Amino acid sequence: MVGYIYDPIFTLHDTGEHIENKNRVIVINDALKDFDLKHYSIKRATKDDLYKIHEKHYVDWVEHAYENGYRMILNEDTILSPKSYEVACYAAGSTMPIVDAFKKGEIKRAFLNIRPPGHHAERKTGQGFCIFNNIALMARYAQSVGYKKVMIIDFDVHHGNGTQDIFYEDNTVCYFSTHEKNNYPYFTGSEDEIGEGKGKGFNINRPYGDYCDDETLLKLYDDLPKWFDFDIVLVSAGYDLMKDELISTAQISFEGLKKLIQKILDFSKDKPIAFLLEGGYNLDSLSKSAKITVNELFSYGTV
Repeated sequence: MVGYIYDPIFTLHDTGEHIENKNRVIVINDALKDFDLKHYSIKRATKDDLYKIHEKHYVDWVEHAYENGYRMILNEDTILSPKSYEVACYAAGSTMPIVDAFKKGEIKRAFLNIRPPGHHAERKTGQGFCIFNNIALMARYAQSVGYKKVMIIDFDVHHGNGTQDIFYEDNTVCYFSTHEKNNYPYFTGSEDEIGEGKGKGFNINRPYGDYCDDETLLKLYDDLPKWFDFDIVLVSAGYDLMKDELISTAQISFEGLKKLIQKILDFSKDKPIAFLLEGGYNLDSLSKSAKITVNELFSYGTV
């Protein structure tokens, strides 16, 4: 059984014609309709939940930003609409029911079809289409219920600077990211960014050059930290690395994606694993990619 999170509320973060728009979650939901997914109800994160990953002043600012006249965070890439704060609270908070389901033994694998995405949101600000860091909140909540060591894997074509920022000095969360060097956010994600203090060695970046192919990408996943004794695996599933995508040069095929998912599942072994939607903007490619992912969640490594 594979758990699933989706709700029409995720369409209410109104970004208009922006490439990160409501149609992304709609086409994924349509593509997954034939799977026997176990649906879980959404949950709204409280401000106290959000304070565990973001600075208080930022959360409080976002809550009233639209009514105070703001229409973006930092720049026009990260749009604010009347419902954006509420939807972002649900995107982050809806990670928690999946953790609870893992803890109860109801499921071992899950796919979260949520937006706005989260991995660019740092402690003190959102950016790069992201308002709150969904996967970071999921990690902290998982730790609060007993999953002490959390492995985060990020295959979005863009570096998850926000996730790195939140856990950079933390040795209980290991962050592993593959991403395109010459792409947003441009100034983070180098191999020498390995963490600081207690977190030194627990931040692993594997950037790749332009026009990355399947073989190059898959080889990078040989570096997944087998030495890290994790209790749960969380995946920032950004499908903007696919060859038909809009804002990268990466050339990953659907077969390559399938092998990547299998490699991640091999690494996760019998531990709970959740895939959270991040990037992916070509709607046809996105829906096919999500379908491949969920198919592997059902079938790979099972008897």
